[in-house]
Amino acid sequence: MSAQSEKPCAGLAVVELAAGAGDLGLGPAGGVPGMLLADLGAAVVRVVGAEPVPIDRGLTWSRAWHRDKKTVATGDRDEVFALLRDADVVLAYGPEALVEGRGLGYRDLLPVNPSLVHARCRPSRTAKGSVADYGLLVEASAGFCTQLAGHRPGPIFVDVQASGMGTASLLTASVLALLRHRARTGTGGWAETSLYDGMLATLGCMVGRSERAAPEVEGYWEKGSTYPNFLYRCADGELVQVWFGGKGMYARLIEVLGDEPSAEGYYTDQVNGRLGERARRWVSFFATRPRDEWIGLLRAAGIACEPVLGPGEALSDPHLAETGLAVRRRDGAHRDVLVGSPISVRPLGTARHGTPAPPEPSGSAAADLLAGLRVVDFSAFVAGPLAAQILADLGADVVKVEPPGGEAMRAAAYAVAACQRGKRSVALNIAAPEARPAVERLLEWADVVVHNFRVGVSERLGIDEETVARLNPDAVYCHASAFGTSGPRAALPGNDALMQALTGFERAVGGAGNDPLAATWIPIDMSGGWVAATGVLAGLYARAVDGGGRRVATSLLGAGMLLRSGVFLRDGEPVRGPELDAGQTGYGPGYRIYEGGDGAWFALVVPDEEGWRRLAALPEAASLPAAYAPLRGGAADAAAREAERVLEAAFATAPAAAWAGRLRALGLPAEPIEPLDRDGFRRAVLDDPVNRRLGRAVAYGTPGWGRFEQIGPLLRCGPAAGGPMTGTGPRLMLPGVGEHTVEVLTELGLGRDDIDGLLAAKVARQAEGEWL
Repeated sequence: MSAQSEKPCAGLAVVELAAGAGDLGLGPAGGVPGMLLADLGAAVVRVVGAEPVPIDRGLTWSRAWHRDKKTVATGDRDEVFALLRDADVVLAYGPEALVEGRGLGYRDLLPVNPSLVHARCRPSRTAKGSVADYGLLVEASAGFCTQLAGHRPGPIFVDVQASGMGTASLLTASVLALLRHRARTGTGGWAETSLYDGMLATLGCMVGRSERAAPEVEGYWEKGSTYPNFLYRCADGELVQVWFGGKGMYARLIEVLGDEPSAEGYYTDQVNGRLGERARRWVSFFATRPRDEWIGLLRAAGIACEPVLGPGEALSDPHLAETGLAVRRRDGAHRDVLVGSPISVRPLGTARHGTPAPPEPSGSAAADLLAGLRVVDFSAFVAGPLAAQILADLGADVVKVEPPGGEAMRAAAYAVAACQRGKRSVALNIAAPEARPAVERLLEWADVVVHNFRVGVSERLGIDEETVARLNPDAVYCHASAFGTSGPRAALPGNDALMQALTGFERAVGGAGNDPLAATWIPIDMSGGWVAATGVLAGLYARAVDGGGRRVATSLLGAGMLLRSGVFLRDGEPVRGPELDAGQTGYGPGYRIYEGGDGAWFALVVPDEEGWRRLAALPEAASLPAAYAPLRGGAADAAAREAERVLEAAFATAPAAAWAGRLRALGLPAEPIEPLDRDGFRRAVLDDPVNRRLGRAVAYGTPGWGRFEQIGPLLRCGPAAGGPMTGTGPRLMLPGVGEHTVEVLTELGLGRDDIDGLLAAKVARQAEGEWL
């Protein structure tokens, strides 16, 4: 890599080994890590079998995910081994029989390639057993299909790409952390994950359990969110998503709508139920004007809103082209617009070129991949704090800086629990002049600075890129914004709900012809945190290779577009691939959920022609069309829909569990869907002994909640061959507001008199027995 390159992975050889695993089953997990590494400059070779995965034939997602990759189709083990032997990074997918069983695992490659970074996506395992690499089956087995109320009773195909996108995040972050380690030590390392781990990576806010949290907090984990989704149909039939959680937005929205003023304000109305009453009442208000008129009025009043679009429609927005989130490619005579990389890495400010990488911290680098790394987290809400927590999970010393009264999300303690683990808290009013020396000490101390303020705010606070570059030119500076730092939308406020609307996410989840359906566990915020952490790790790798600081830019919009990155525009029209049906059952007869005769449900995958023939041999399915048609759409659409009709009638003749067992006996992947409520789902995650053993579920003591359980650090990776890291691992604790203020300021070199002055002036706060 050349000095201060904007392509930190330039010169790296990456091999994707897709051994019997396909794009439909893996979802983004199988293509997005390699796509992101290619966007960061790596040369990526995708190795597939000599014959394509049958259920993937005609699947258009591959056009987007495998762009800029070279594909090698071979069944020759020696040819594959030669590619892996010479690679810098291997992303390996598929069952053990086709990877480790053929001598293509990490232990097999280590003797011939000791500097290899080997990231493995294994089949999912819990105490219930193993599940094949199909996201639908993993989510069905876990009970995820029951965690979002659909447009009909019963479980639904929750088309949020939870398992696939979460796994893509885990793989990419692990690879970049291991590459940084390799750049500093010369040795490679391993990482392991699964689609089940990936699903959990998107659900941090959703799963928790405590001894004595406040009823509203424990109630969120036990029953789910009851917060209204402010989605409204306008006079022209179009939908608009509204958000008014920012300062003063609630009162301004009430004024624009002409509703009765609120006597007690947003938070009180939320608690006493009046906000829900208003949400229902506003349906008639919004029906009086067309959408564009409402958007103009609301934005003029400083109220956040976005149109509800279908998947891929946002790619025609000029903002995406200007920010690199929409990229153009030619495919023969066709003009395609694809989702671009959500991560930008470039030199920091006027950073020096070719400066040596910072020295290795004291202690064993093998203890934790980011041991000795210092992070200052100025961010709030979810995406920014989650990014910093991921760095803490990898061993970094993370200092969270928040106002003396606590950051905005302290009121939503379930989110604090999901995003602040393992950090130290400094409560400091960074806007106060008296705090400036402490702020500058923090900036000088940090290896990484993270914030997610709106564009322009960091400059006012004196924590902007140029200030950091002047004080600390070797820092990695990450701005995790809403819409990006440039372009027509840059100054607009954004959050998870708005991005679900704009990116087509909630349209896709709703199903064909239905109203949109928003996911309630802030999936785009969670994805935004993983994208920002991945960007920071790319910046740290670049710094380790050629020195000098880096500026990393990510956005919620980019994270949301990544979730639907298999969709693209061809000659101006969206190409979406298989889409969810109106019944919210799945993509077609060979990849969906079915109802049994007892009202219970199961998931079924028909992976190939042989499986189709076995189905047709069943007496109940004798009229199944002869041609293999697992997915709707294209030339096989009519046959696929007829097959669904036949199979729905067949499966109504016996209980779902009986059908799942019978189909498994035929060698067809099928999973019963356990009808879990939210409490049952969290118990299934937290009480599973395999999850506890692997650290997917953790428990620790807290001052305010007693014993607390949650989804744990999910990055299983390390430099030691075939075993876990030897360090102490992540620190399992949740910081109270200002719990570590005096400790950290003292470490920074401030004198006791100066610290006492900040405390006396209420510019800083040291927690005294309070928590959260």
